[in-house]
Amino acid sequence: MSLTTAFTGAVGPILAISAVGYLLTRTTDVDVTSLNTVGLYVLVPVLAFHSIATTELGGAAVLKLGVGVVAYALVMIGVAWVAGRLTGESGPLLGALMLAAAIPNSGFIGIPLSEFAFGAVGRTTAVLYLTIQNLLVYTLGVYIASRGTDRSALGAAKEIFKLPLVYAVVAAVLVRAWGAVPATNTAVMDTLALVGDSSIPIMLLILGVQLADTDVSAVSRTITPSVLKLGVAPVVGVGIAFALDFADPTVARVFILECATPAAVIPLALTIEYADGSVVDGLTAPEYLSTTIFVTTVAGIAVLTVLVALLQSGSVL
Repeated sequence: MSLTTAFTGAVGPILAISAVGYLLTRTTDVDVTSLNTVGLYVLVPVLAFHSIATTELGGAAVLKLGVGVVAYALVMIGVAWVAGRLTGESGPLLGALMLAAAIPNSGFIGIPLSEFAFGAVGRTTAVLYLTIQNLLVYTLGVYIASRGTDRSALGAAKEIFKLPLVYAVVAAVLVRAWGAVPATNTAVMDTLALVGDSSIPIMLLILGVQLADTDVSAVSRTITPSVLKLGVAPVVGVGIAFALDFADPTVARVFILECATPAAVIPLALTIEYADGSVVDGLTAPEYLSTTIFVTTVAGIAVLTVLVALLQSGSVL
């Protein structure tokens, strides 16, 4: 698989749609909050329900995927902590570094990229990855973001129960267990598929809007998290995929691809909630993390293009 094919078939569409969102924000007054609300509470949950209800992935694959997501996060948190201590980061900035390294953008970038690169199996695997990761974000992620502050992590941890995505996944699992999934050619499933598919371009437009609104004042401080996210993370993902020995190589490849996506936006909300008032060396944790998100997203275009080409050709797995 050539780099040109990987770019035009997987990375290029993501870049093109995100660029529309970026330019739209620069020329008009776009309310990203409303777009986020529609995506979070309607489109992504419907996408999750339809993908899981119709997937051919078995329970063993889902279990291994869950183990892999948790293992990846723990390994990257450990690596980031060591790297942060060696480079002199501390307090909220060290927490932001760990979150940037351990929480990939498995939703806004990961789901579209996985579908473009690996089809329906790619989309379903990415949705499951995102769901499991959200459980980590609102538990372990909240703890990391609140370290060194006087804020309680319990309240934010409860936010996981407000996410429709979690209930959509549970509902999909139940209807599969009961054998109550409607036939794929019925009006119900066609409607769900239509709504779920619309989440892909909306997520990419939101990504572009978020990049346009990002503060990039601390680029020089993002070398460490950027290297960890774009250089170390894919290697860790490959190692975990080999260790878990997924029965379906496509699932393994999507897992690696998800691990390699740029730093996610959700941890930024946590740092704003818990560490926005803490300044270290003239820099706040949200400024540090938002700049890392921008840098890894832009630089990630080249990294993801190469990785998609390697994964699609079977050179990695």
